[in-house]
Amino acid sequence: MMDLLQDLWNYVQELGIKHNVNPVLFAILYFGTIPPYLGSMIWAIRNFKKGKGIALPVLSTAFFFILPALYVILFGKNMAWWAYAVIAFIVFYGSYSGYSKFKKQVE
Repeated sequence: MMDLLQDLWNYVQELGIKHNVNPVLFAILYFGTIPPYLGSMIWAIRNFKKGKGIALPVLSTAFFFILPALYVILFGKNMAWWAYAVIAFIVFYGSYSGYSKFKKQVE
């Protein structure tokens, strides 16, 4: 089992080198942005319910949502075209899903 995990880790590191993306940094960005994303979403909902502006919290929510993908887009090299398509799908679907959740919370 340990050999399998070591082989998987080596493969991930090789992909990181090939595509100029640090897998550890990507994982930190991916999981580390969840709390500020949720906090920004709560901030936006509270501001909306209080009648305050929601532009800044919505921009903050969007930023934290796309940060891991933005890292790959800005620093990744030799990426396959379908990787960008997957990133675009995730961003658009996630934005739609976030908007739906926001709308549901407001109502």
